[in-house]
Amino acid sequence: MKVAFITDSSCGVHPDKMKEKGIISLPLQIVLPDQENALLDFVDAPLEKIYEYIEQGIMMSTSIPPLGLINQTFKELKNEGYDAVFCIPINPGLSSCYNALRLSAEEMGLEYIHVDVHTTAELQLYAITRAKEMYDEGKDIYEIKSVIQEMADAGMTFVIPNDLDHLKKGGRLTPLAATLAGLLKIKPVLKIDASCDGKIDVFDKIRTFNKAVDRVVKELKDRGVDESFILRVAQSNGMEHALLTKEKLQEAFPNHEIRIVPLVSVISVHTGLDCIGIQAFKKI
Repeated sequence: MKVAFITDSSCGVHPDKMKEKGIISLPLQIVLPDQENALLDFVDAPLEKIYEYIEQGIMMSTSIPPLGLINQTFKELKNEGYDAVFCIPINPGLSSCYNALRLSAEEMGLEYIHVDVHTTAELQLYAITRAKEMYDEGKDIYEIKSVIQEMADAGMTFVIPNDLDHLKKGGRLTPLAATLAGLLKIKPVLKIDASCDGKIDVFDKIRTFNKAVDRVVKELKDRGVDESFILRVAQSNGMEHALLTKEKLQEAFPNHEIRIVPLVSVISVHTGLDCIGIQAFKKI
């Protein structure tokens, strides 16, 4: 069976770089207010530009890759003799990209093989990269799906936003809640994993950023994170908080190589700047 590997730009890597790995990454769209044409993530809108827009107070939204691009990509794959597409997009609860890919595959007569990673970013990137590597090693495609899904089901993502005003402007936090949280120095800790039915959920509400990170560290330990897991810290133009987070994680997990990476733009658009993400997922 000839299989193409598909993801989207929420994996955090430019589509050209993913192409070098033999993986097709379809760029999501960044939608600016009062603009007729949306920007393609990475292609038209590098991460630094997104940060500039956020700093200027421009409230953006996100959308799936252009339907025309999806259909054209799958049509070309069919013409090139592919039988199936192995797709790991951003999770279906955060975006309808999954449905768009599935419908296009069915229309083109391609078998649609999908893994729900329950989240996005580094876990998504790792999942699609390892899936392609395993396929190149000669592994059965359905065995690969099973292994990747098991890894994703055990993954954990925590988000600590620091710009409550941005969340308020975006309608994700009421003005009263934002004001009270600011006055009381409360940090909402959000989570998204297999237990959340695809949605971002409130994990806890903590006083101060330091205690919020400590709470996440405790949860990671309680859920059995050990040397078989990969740990990542993501940040949206908030390196000071990222370094503090990494320091606390490194103290708790001294044998891990913990990397700080940029928070993907399609998440930064909604959380604002100085947001910290923490992901833990098992190595394959």
